[in-house]
Amino acid sequence: MAVKCIVVDDEPLAAQVLVAFINKTPDLQLLKTFHNPQEALLFLKQEKVDLVFLDIQMQELSGLEFMQLAPPGIHIVIVSAYDEYAVEGFDREAVDYLLKPVSFERFARSVQRVLAKNTVAISQPAGTDYIFVRTDKRIVRVDVKDILFVEALRNYVAIQTATQKILTLQNLRSFEEILAPFRFLRVHKSYIISLDKIDSIERQRIFTGVHNVPIGDAYMKQFMEAINMPR
Repeated sequence: MAVKCIVVDDEPLAAQVLVAFINKTPDLQLLKTFHNPQEALLFLKQEKVDLVFLDIQMQELSGLEFMQLAPPGIHIVIVSAYDEYAVEGFDREAVDYLLKPVSFERFARSVQRVLAKNTVAISQPAGTDYIFVRTDKRIVRVDVKDILFVEALRNYVAIQTATQKILTLQNLRSFEEILAPFRFLRVHKSYIISLDKIDSIERQRIFTGVHNVPIGDAYMKQFMEAINMPR
């Protein structure tokens, strides 16, 4: 099944290049092109989209701000004329970062990364309290009650239990969506933690077992409200 994608770029000529590349790629299905990122966000809330090709510097809304507001579980490929945003882009779980002008060969390699990530790597059978996770060699069942936290590691996500670390090729947003009903909360751009596994909190760090997880400034208010504690 083709990956459903949109292009978000306020430069019409740059968007046209991406559209031409997408039309040459059988694995992709272009749904729409947007020059206004706000309109693209509204579309994402209404339609099923797998992938966004996203410009960074836009007048209405920056690409980095767009990534914060986009629904979870959508792959993002940043396409920019500026390389200084690459680190932050990857920190926000971009699948790839393409520098303009983009060659079709480089575009095709990026698509392959997306296809690898689009393979179902995490699932939760309806009505259960466990998940199945695809690793490099096998599919592993993980009981939700055993998970301490989930950590983003560039192209991988690590599931940490008291006894093991399981790596899977996926993004943190997919885990955030599945684990939220089980009292898991995102406390940092790279961490989701089980509220029921917290031992203590000290100096913006959460201690759970032998591990500790940072609390990001942007997540502190939500975290304190979740544990019903004033700041």
